[in-house]
This record gives sequence, C-alpha cells and structure tokens, in this order.
Amino acid sequence: MAGSSSLAVFSALLLAVASATGEEVMPEIVVEAWRGAVLPPHFAGNATVIDEEEITSSGVRSVAELLAVKGGVRLTSTSGNAAAGALHLRGFGENSSSRVLVMVDGRPVNRPDMAAVSLLEVPLSRIVRVEILRGAQTARFGDNAAAGVINLVTRTPSGNGSGYLEAAGGSDGLAIQRLGYGVRYGADGIRVDLERNFSDGWRDNAMSEMESAHFRWDRRLGHGWEVDAGMGWSDELTGFPGPLSEARYRDDPRQSIYVQAGQEDQYFSEQEQWKADVTLGWKGGQGMGVDLPLAWSRRDQAWNFGPGSHTDNLLDSVTFRPEWSWRTAGLDVRTGLNIRHDSLDLTQYREIQRQRKTAVADLERMVYGVSTAVDWEPWQGWHLGFAGRLEGSRVDARAESIRFPWDPDLNFDRGGSELNHALQLGLRWEGDSADGWLRYDRLYRLPSTDEIASYQGFPMSEPFNDRLEAETGHQVELGGEWRRDGWRCRLNGFVQWLDGEIAYDYLRNLNVNLEETRRYGVETELGWNSARWDLLFRHTWLDARQRSGEYSGKEIYLVPQHEFSAVAGWRPMERWLVQAEYQYTGSSFEGNDLSNNQPKLPSHATANLMVRWEGRDGWSVYGRVNNLADERYATVKYNGVWYPAAGRQYQIGIRKEF
Repeated sequence: MAGSSSLAVFSALLLAVASATGEEVMPEIVVEAWRGAVLPPHFAGNATVIDEEEITSSGVRSVAELLAVKGGVRLTSTSGNAAAGALHLRGFGENSSSRVLVMVDGRPVNRPDMAAVSLLEVPLSRIVRVEILRGAQTARFGDNAAAGVINLVTRTPSGNGSGYLEAAGGSDGLAIQRLGYGVRYGADGIRVDLERNFSDGWRDNAMSEMESAHFRWDRRLGHGWEVDAGMGWSDELTGFPGPLSEARYRDDPRQSIYVQAGQEDQYFSEQEQWKADVTLGWKGGQGMGVDLPLAWSRRDQAWNFGPGSHTDNLLDSVTFRPEWSWRTAGLDVRTGLNIRHDSLDLTQYREIQRQRKTAVADLERMVYGVSTAVDWEPWQGWHLGFAGRLEGSRVDARAESIRFPWDPDLNFDRGGSELNHALQLGLRWEGDSADGWLRYDRLYRLPSTDEIASYQGFPMSEPFNDRLEAETGHQVELGGEWRRDGWRCRLNGFVQWLDGEIAYDYLRNLNVNLEETRRYGVETELGWNSARWDLLFRHTWLDARQRSGEYSGKEIYLVPQHEFSAVAGWRPMERWLVQAEYQYTGSSFEGNDLSNNQPKLPSHATANLMVRWEGRDGWSVYGRVNNLADERYATVKYNGVWYPAAGRQYQIGIRKEF
C-alpha cells in the first residue's frame, strides 16, 4: 500500500486545484446534492437525517463514528475498531449486518455473505447527507432491510467549483488525509475525492489502513436526458487481535492472544475493491421519468486467520435496477425491476505464502424481482403510502477439498431457490407543529450464502442446508412528532413478529430457522435548538424474545433492553463549538446463549468531547477525545470470551474549504 506517499500526492493535487481555481470560493449547497436520496418525502415512520453541516462539524474519523454519535446507531466490533464493526437497529444482535441495508446513493452495498459492510470503504469525506430509516423496509428496498436502511448520499459537483483539504492525527498512530474537489463546465460536472485513514489500533494487532479514490462525472444530454457515472477504488488492511479470556480481559484488554503466541503475522485481512456505476436518466413532460442504473463491483480479499487458514476470496457483483416514475400533484408512482448477480470464488491454502492449495469453492447467487411504490395525498396534510415487492433468489454452491476429497461435508455441488414477497402500507398526517404516522410491513430476509453453504472452510453438520428458509414476518409501527419554539419531541412504538428467524445453533453446528420470535419497543427522541445550544436525547427500550419452541420465553442474545445517547452542543462565542456526547448500552446475554443461563455481557457507558473553531476563509480546527473516562468495556462476548472495545483516544484535525 502506498501510505508513505499519500501526503505528497495530496499536496500535489491541492496545488493543482488551487492553480486551476484562482480564487477561493465557499462550497455551494445545491439541490443536486440530494441525488441518490431514498427517504420518501412523507415517510410514515421514524427516520433520521444527518445533514452536511452536522457531518462537517462532527470531528469524527469515520462513517461508523458519525452514525453512532449523530444517528444513535449501536455499533459492535470484535477488533476494537468501530469502523470495522457491525451496525445494529431494531433489536437484532448476531448477524445484524445482514438485516441492515446499507446503500450509497440509493445503491445497495451489502455483501451476499455474513460479512459486515466495511464503513471505511465509504470515506467520510464523500458524504454530504445520511438517511436512517428505522424498521422494516423490504417492500421498498428488498433484501437486508428487515431492521432498517442507512443511505449515504455523496457529494456532487457544484457550479463554481469547490473543494476541501483535511488532515488529522491522534493517539494509536491515527493519521487521516482527505482531499476533494468538484466543478461544473457547462453541461459536464466532475468530482474527485481521495482519502487515507490509518491507525495502529487501540489493541495489539488491530491496525487498520484504508486508501481510496473516487471519481464522478455527470452530463446533461438534452431533451430531458442525463448521464451520471462513477468509479471508485479502495485498498484496506485490517489486523485481527482475537478474543480474550475473562482473566486476560481484566488484566489487560489491549493485548492480543495472537501476539502473545508470536503469530500476529498470520492474522490479518487485506482487500482491494473496484466499483463502477452508470445511470442513464430521462425526465419528460407531465412528471414522467426513467432511470436505468447499472453497477458493478469487484472485491479481491486475502483472508488470513491463523496457520493453515488462508483464503483468497474474489467477489463480483452486478446490479441492474431500472425504474419508471410518474409524479403529479399529490401522487408519486414508482415501478421497477431488481436484478443482482453475485459470484464468489475461493481458494484456500495451507500457508500464508499460498503455495499449497487445500480447497477450492465457488458460489453464485441470483436475485430478481419487481417492485412498485405509490405515495398519494388524498386530502391536504394526509399521505397514504403503498409498496409491494415480489422477489426470487437462487443459490448454487460447489466445494472441493484437495486434502480430503472423500469427505461429503467438504465436497458438494448443490443448489436451491425460493420466492418471497413484501408489502408496506403507511399513513402519515402532517400539521403545522405536529406529525403522526401508522405503518404496517410484511417483510423477509434471505439467508446469507454462508448461512446456507459451508464453502469457506468452516464445515457445518450439513454442507448445504436445503431446509434453511428466508425469515418472514410482520411489523406494525405507530408514532408522532411535536415541534415548537426550537423543541422537538418524537415518540415511536413498534412490534415485529418473525417466523423462522435464522440463528446459529452451536450444539448442532448448523444455522437453523427458529420458531416465532417477537420484538417490541419504544423509541423516544427529545431535541432543542437555539442560537447557542443544541441538545438531543435518544432512548430505546426494547424486548426481544423467542415466543415458541425449545427456548420459548428466553431473551434473544446480544440484544440490550436499553440504549441511550445524548449530544449537547454549545457555542460560547462566535466561531466556536463545544460538543459533549454520551452513549449507554444496557446488558445482554452473551452470544450463543439461547437458554439464557450464562453471565451477561455487562452494560457500559462512554462519553466523548469535541471542540471546533471555524476561522475565516474556510479554515477550521477541531479536537476530539473519545471515551473520555477511559471506560473498560466490551461490545461482544461469545461463550465466555471477550472482545474489548477501545479505551481513551485523542484526535486533532485541520480543514480548509475552498
């Protein structure tokens, strides 16, 4: 990786940009910045929007931190690095990444396997808006949206040309460099964003390094036609510190068992990813429109998880999501197709030098469906929403063991398919100072590829589980919001029933469909804004249990009953912002504890502090301390072993907008 040359590259590009512009202009906020937004204008549910000003002033190091601090999204990590962790919404614990749909400009980026989306793949410097839709959204957006949707909207070129340069450093070797510039030349718009994000990691062998480059171009073709295209590249290196026994965790949570064993060079992952997309759009008369988006991505990953466990994993994904829309006064209709093809090729080796193969495997998944969404305003202030989706899927998996060609658990060629549907009905009322909503969802979540097939070197009792089916269920949501004199109060309640929720049964060594599970909860939000103060408090109370079967009445593990977060921003004088943040997560049963008879993962609370100064001519300086009290805690615990989270960390940065 070219980490040592990054600063020189950034500096040279900045000089080129400065000479091209000739004068400094503050960046514009234009309507085009919301290209790729997915939040319906009259959404019947609980949604959060983080705007550009909040993102710029947050002083966080990654999208993951932004979601936790500003979005109230719970994060867990097995490395102590939140950017490499999992996102949690609506009471899902294990494998929550398969139930939270992550989108970039309205394009899904979830992987077909159980791996979480690497939030370092989407540099914070590119993000201009974040949309968080809580609750099931399968009918509108398809698979993975059982718990909610997080959409990251990226920057677009501005009319006069604008850019930014940012550098930050801090504890544990933190070093961040960001550069971006966008401009329009007549009918053409061009934007470039570059970022490098490096850290030695709070724990031993928990280093992370990400370098990325993204380019976008759009052009107005005339007669209502336009084209928008982009390319992206990222290279990411991540270390694995491993779990700790309780004794080791109490003694020193920063240590790594792999370092203690002298094997840290055998535990890391490196991946290079390329992405390309193009959308041809047409906006005609009478509110008609057509979008033809085509996207491709390739991820080449080298996974090293100890001696004898080294895998090269090549994933290719192609998506095509054409959509037709029609808008008139009080009516918005959208109909589209969803076609996605994923292809995974794996090669396993005995040694990290990758000289002797032990197994090969390949897997293909095809998802195809049709959807429609209608938003209608029959009376002023009243909005009815409907969405429906019919989607089929097929998985074909092949595995071949070179070392054990006679073992049927390691050698198979199998396939399976299924058909699912989703439905959403919503009602929203909007008044001058209050809104209210009611929504019903029929939802599903397809099994991940490695929930079905044991093709990645971890044999299950059944190599291809034909009996594993999609999760299906229902959700009802009721809420409202009140606003007056800078105050905002939101209250939202929900109930979700799932039939066949997928969980790993470690006693049977198999992913299984549980019988009925049920989640119900209340989300509360209170905010106040004034000239000097910004206050925001969020609390979620949630009860998640199995309602039938062998473990009827037991809580679902790794799901806390209480989550609380608070953000207080104070402007003591012009150009200064002091921001304090607090997050509390209640206790939960440890992973794999279906019977609820093991010690719980304890509750934990952390506080952060950020100070930011905005100078003239686009300059700003910020400092941040995460985990101010150096709280010792873990976000994940499985079978008595702990995965510690990061302690106190410092960061200081400077930013120039031009």
